[in-house]
Amino acid sequence: MHVAVVEVDADTGRVRVIRYVAVDDCGRVLVPAIVDGQIHGGVAQGIGEALYEGITYDANGTPSAATLRSYTIPSAPDLLPLEIVRSEVPVPGNPLGAKGVGESGVVGAVAALRNAVIDALSHRGVTHVDVPLTPERIWRALHG
Repeated sequence: MHVAVVEVDADTGRVRVIRYVAVDDCGRVLVPAIVDGQIHGGVAQGIGEALYEGITYDANGTPSAATLRSYTIPSAPDLLPLEIVRSEVPVPGNPLGAKGVGESGVVGAVAALRNAVIDALSHRGVTHVDVPLTPERIWRALHG
């Protein structure tokens, strides 16, 4: 379960993540720091996918962002401290009882952020915004 709390600036469409809680079934946790690092890294990737990372093309079909300088990804200020809760349920078919958690942050973050943004905008009649939740897309959803 991943839950995000966001603020959306109605004038600019900019999203600011206020709080993020991740609860993941990790199986038996062997090295807590590695599990937490996997979840943090996955959430960082999910924040990028949800809020920034979209590929656009010009009229000739050439990608608009040809380098990382022009392709927006999250940076340190975008990655607030996460609240992580490890739900430790050992897996019976594995001698260690461990599970992988590297992907859970990505999948959980995209859904949690999209749902949080739509919830924040619902009082204005917004029921859908495509990912990535760029300021332009949010502004258009609010004013279009």
